[in-house]
Amino acid sequence: MDLLTIRTALLITLPIMLVVVLWRRFKHNVIARDLPAPQHLELLQLEVEYHPTRLRVALKVPSKQTLHALLLSAAHEQLHTWPTQVLEAGADPIHLDLPQLADGLYHVQLDTGTQRTVRQFRLRTV
Repeated sequence: MDLLTIRTALLITLPIMLVVVLWRRFKHNVIARDLPAPQHLELLQLEVEYHPTRLRVALKVPSKQTLHALLLSAAHEQLHTWPTQVLEAGADPIHLDLPQLADGLYHVQLDTGTQRTVRQFRLRTV
């Protein structure tokens, strides 16, 4: 082979390889930084159901986790604690029966071993 041909081939392929390596490294770093952590529970939906009055909480669970649920007032004072539940992997709703409460704003707090999520909801019993 001619030395000029080898030089030309290297001049073409090395910058292409450098661009590919830098793109893969950039893509890996962005995905690692910006995607949610896979071990966290994801709250998909929170609804108040009436007759009986209860909360319907749709969750996506990546792996088996223990869930502690609390009912908080608008001032974040603890009003009620539901029994601890062990959730299997998947996306299933859970139902949390509400105690007798006046109309108003409340919060539900969901705790697992890796996170705490608090969401607000409005209760209207009329």
